[in-house]
Amino acid sequence: MEKVLGQLVFGLSYVLPAIVAAISIGMIGSSALKTLGRNPEKASDIRSMMITAIVFCDSLAIIGIIVAIIAKFL
Repeated sequence: MEKVLGQLVFGLSYVLPAIVAAISIGMIGSSALKTLGRNPEKASDIRSMMITAIVFCDSLAIIGIIVAIIAKFL
């Protein structure tokens, strides 16, 4: 029973950062498209800020997965 719970916790520690990153990237994309609809002449500025925010969210997800791997083997 303890081994099964350990595997479940390890699986959730992988899934949660990925889910949070996916939701936040979706929110970033949605906000960027709404902003582009209101202000199309600023497309290059909005695109660069959107890409920067997406990279930040992805890096946080990768850090969460690395922490999960490290926690498993310690």
